[in-house]
Amino acid sequence: MAGLVGENRKAVVIEHEFETRAVLSRMLKHVGFVVQEASTGEEGVDLATRSNPEVIVVGYGLRDIDGHETLRRISARVNALLLAVLETNDEFEVVHAYDSGADGVVAKPIKKREFRARVDSFVRRQDNINNLLALRERRADQILRHRNLALNVVTWQVTIDDVPVKLTATEFSLLRALLVYPGHVRSKKELARILGDEDELDAVDLYVSPAAVRSIEVHIANLRRKLGDSAREERWIETVRGVGYRMIGPHETE
Repeated sequence: MAGLVGENRKAVVIEHEFETRAVLSRMLKHVGFVVQEASTGEEGVDLATRSNPEVIVVGYGLRDIDGHETLRRISARVNALLLAVLETNDEFEVVHAYDSGADGVVAKPIKKREFRARVDSFVRRQDNINNLLALRERRADQILRHRNLALNVVTWQVTIDDVPVKLTATEFSLLRALLVYPGHVRSKKELARILGDEDELDAVDLYVSPAAVRSIEVHIANLRRKLGDSAREERWIETVRGVGYRMIGPHETE
């Protein structure tokens, strides 16, 4: 029997409704996660910070601090998959959730297959990174470097001038996709397919939904902000209009 996708991994569920919290926890436990629960935002932020889980689910009906603030606090402290559970799939709420640090969004009523697929995709993405590293073990360097930026594919750590930069799991994966081929332009659709569990070497520019493209734009904007970048003064990531994004070369910022 194949191993469970979340075997030996930890998850935190932050949700005020007991029944919804129980359903989310049960689905995560079913695929092998060890789950801890919190019913308030403050408690959830503290629990996530202390336990350092791989997956964190944040409900949006929290009674103390709201879901957006909970996501912002957690994304600044913990490198994990952040899933937002929204009361509605309204586009504004979805975009706001991504802007607050969410890697994925599900709306109530929760569709078990969709939720499971998002968790499975994230776990496989982590495993793919580790497998890629294993294939490169004959190389001495396990770190992707670009000027004074370094990305460690083992520890999921990013530094600029040796100063740590806190990224979400999705932001890390996007940065890694851009760093694998510095200077090579990645389309928004290609990046969306990579995040959707396609192998980056085989990802092709086929159709993806407008919402997925929009989510890439939001994630790239958040990534730029955390790298100290901006649309006016592009130091790390360049927007190639009508195409996508690429890392700026060492001599292009002078």
